[in-house]
Amino acid sequence: MWPVISRKAILLRLAFLVLLLPFSSGSIHALTVAKISWDSKSQYNRFIMQFDQVPKYNAVNAIKEKGYFYLDLYGLSTNYKRKLLEINDNSVRYVDAVGYPDHGVLRLVFYVKDAGSTFQVNVVDNPPRLVVDTVKGSATEKPDAAGSGAGGKQTTLITSSEGNVEVTGPDGSKMSLPDIPQPKSNPAAGLGKKKLVIIDAGHGGSNNGASSNSKIGGRIVVEKDLTLQFAVCLKRIIDASPNMTALLTRTGDTNLSLEDRVRFAEKQHGDLFVSIHMNDGAGNNSARGVEIYFLSEKGTQDAAIKALESKENVEIGDANFFKRGSAPIVMNILADIEKGELEKQQYESYLVCKQMMSALQVQQFYRQNNRGIKSAGFAVLKNSLMPAVLLEVGFITNSQDLSYLVNPKFQQATAMAMYNGICNYFADVDPTFNAKPGGSKGAKGR
Repeated sequence: MWPVISRKAILLRLAFLVLLLPFSSGSIHALTVAKISWDSKSQYNRFIMQFDQVPKYNAVNAIKEKGYFYLDLYGLSTNYKRKLLEINDNSVRYVDAVGYPDHGVLRLVFYVKDAGSTFQVNVVDNPPRLVVDTVKGSATEKPDAAGSGAGGKQTTLITSSEGNVEVTGPDGSKMSLPDIPQPKSNPAAGLGKKKLVIIDAGHGGSNNGASSNSKIGGRIVVEKDLTLQFAVCLKRIIDASPNMTALLTRTGDTNLSLEDRVRFAEKQHGDLFVSIHMNDGAGNNSARGVEIYFLSEKGTQDAAIKALESKENVEIGDANFFKRGSAPIVMNILADIEKGELEKQQYESYLVCKQMMSALQVQQFYRQNNRGIKSAGFAVLKNSLMPAVLLEVGFITNSQDLSYLVNPKFQQATAMAMYNGICNYFADVDPTFNAKPGGSKGAKGR
């Protein structure tokens, strides 16, 4: 005998089945990404994703507020490893592909260069493709018919059984970039405004930093003096530019805690933080050359960099500030910052490092003594509002490097090269930024 089912129960079951249909059909014919390609034009970018079937998607426009838009693609059963696509053309900086296997969603976050940009998404058959055109706000050239163009560059997504894994950063370290960053400030926010660079002269006061092994003019040279000299040179050049200005974290030989340096930069709402230091060979007097660092929240396994972290993280002032809890120093610096904010700035900081290292290598000294771009757990770099880099100009413990570091002409040439790198970065993130690097003739060095 059949059980008696009420009319209300039948209606509830039917409603449930109706809701379930789109999801069940998607699970039977799960969406798979075949390949990704993109084509960079002067005024727009065409990004094409090819699938095994026509995709369903939702687009969210946050360009004006946050400098990006994103697409959520539905019905994926395959879990793809997270991938950062460095496009870096006139329209798109990079695309962050993030998988949510528990929900069958693949999210593509498009970071644009122009806050006035627009985008258009078209679905095309034969083969099934999603065509995303990102167009600069001032563009006079419009994309041609949707679906045309094979794309100048191609890539694929790699499947994973590990869930949402971390991103391998530019130096091989794990960066764990945010799903959707919610920055309090972003590179596109201050379009057309003067950029503010916070320059941090490392050490100071009772914290001498590293010291030279040999004397110059009858005395030992200490790091705190050199960092201030380089910082003042850089500030003068920046302040003379048409749309940048600079502030120093310290203007004299004063004690300044690492916390104070970070808080000062955030309070001033800077667009970039640059900390200047001199390296210490830690007994290896032959070590020489330049290194540029961006923040690694997890620190490093490299013994030499660990030693450098210890030196640069020496605190003067509230020593307990870096000893809260049982986690490593760098994990306790600013407990109130949002993790996504900080991680977003890590990638921006890497881009600054690339531009600055490229500009420095105009000088023969830096071409011949380039130790590369690295990441480390420097406390002074941990702020959530702006990109932050730390430059180890040279080794104060190396006699050859020291002869350069104390030379005013070399200090000026280095500051000019740093300025050029900063200009190139700002020009990359802000199309209205027109301060032209002016130091190519004077950046030859000794």
